[in-house]
Amino acid sequence: LAFAQVYLRPDADLGGYRKIIIDPPRVAFQPGWRKSINSTRNVSRWLVPDDERKIADDLAADLRLVVADVFQTRGYEIATAPGPGVLRLTPSVTDLYLNAPDVSSSITTRLFNVDTADATLVLEARDAVTGSILARVVDRSTVHELKRVNRVSDVSNLFSMDAAFRQWTANCVKEFKGRAERVSSSAPTAK
Repeated sequence: LAFAQVYLRPDADLGGYRKIIIDPPRVAFQPGWRKSINSTRNVSRWLVPDDERKIADDLAADLRLVVADVFQTRGYEIATAPGPGVLRLTPSVTDLYLNAPDVSSSITTRLFNVDTADATLVLEARDAVTGSILARVVDRSTVHELKRVNRVSDVSNLFSMDAAFRQWTANCVKEFKGRAERVSSSAPTAK
């Protein structure tokens, strides 16, 4: 696992957490992203603020579902309220640069690219009761579709981002579990 940054609180026992609460994810584009995309397009295909907001909302909803699914698959329960043994997870995507967003237009256009996006993925884990930060994982990623040029659409973009979210979340869970195993194996044994 190679993340750009991993912070694990030294005294945190992540193995004691088996339930999660997921905060609504936040998705933020790179400053000037829409202007940059629009500079490469015909006026009839320009993105407007509502297009940007819809893309961000769709990705945030997908990220929340992916985090819940991956953590549940790895044995965590979804909690409805803070309590002992509950992690509060805050996933976010920052500096997103979606290379070929697809929007409706009166002109028939086909979009192609190799890389779907560049983004920074962040997951913060806090104790749900105290709010103390226990872990923070940051990864700067290029989201690939395939090794060749592909036709893109809003569906293929979401599919590619979903796959990246899934892999990244699985790596975060491995990091958390690996930390819990390292802490338990280094703890002194009672005689």
